[in-house]
Amino acid sequence: MAGPWPRIFSSWDAADTLPDDLTSIIRRRRMTRKFSGGPTLREVLDVCDVARRAPSAGYSQGCHFLVLDGSDKDTFFEVSGAGTWFARRAPGVRECTQIVLVLADPEAYTDRYSQADKIDRGLSTPESWACPYWLTDAAMAAQNLLLLCEDRRWGALLFGLFGNPRDTLGRFGVPDAMQCVGAIAIGHRSPEDRPSGSSTIRGRRSSNEVIHVGHWEAPADDPAGFTSGNPEV
Repeated sequence: MAGPWPRIFSSWDAADTLPDDLTSIIRRRRMTRKFSGGPTLREVLDVCDVARRAPSAGYSQGCHFLVLDGSDKDTFFEVSGAGTWFARRAPGVRECTQIVLVLADPEAYTDRYSQADKIDRGLSTPESWACPYWLTDAAMAAQNLLLLCEDRRWGALLFGLFGNPRDTLGRFGVPDAMQCVGAIAIGHRSPEDRPSGSSTIRGRRSSNEVIHVGHWEAPADDPAGFTSGNPEV
């Protein structure tokens, strides 16, 4: 099939009724831009504790979550400039109950790969990593957090830090070496929230455009086996 897969459901409301098995959670997950209240700080901390269980190169464990609640959340919106931006574009984002900053520590990885059992890999400096796995691992932890929010039928929005990230991170005492993969707003999805953003104007690429078997130039023939019973969400 060429071009985007046709949507089976005409409304995301129908997709939201999919069951809670992992495949359905992945399919129905979407970004939320209008919140209405949300979970408690304790509930979010518990979810973060599960989300951090992501792959970690050398078990370096250099991913951190900084959870901002209450006045800290308000300070984030003010200092980062995100509050002003969302006030113009998507004011409902400000109604989230927590912001989680997903942080990566390069030094945890270079220190780990300077140890006796890893030093022969030649990865004791940041420049020696062809792919900076501190960002890769933190991104996987961020995806874990997004899926766990969807599992609980909370809303979540992943976005990048505005302006100079150090201005925001420094306000909360984050060490200079840390890198921020992104911020995740968490709350209950408002009944008025509707899909928005690029996914509403760009179709999803077909599986045979992005799944390659054996050779890049040999596209798979619908390898994912999509059927009419599987909505594209």
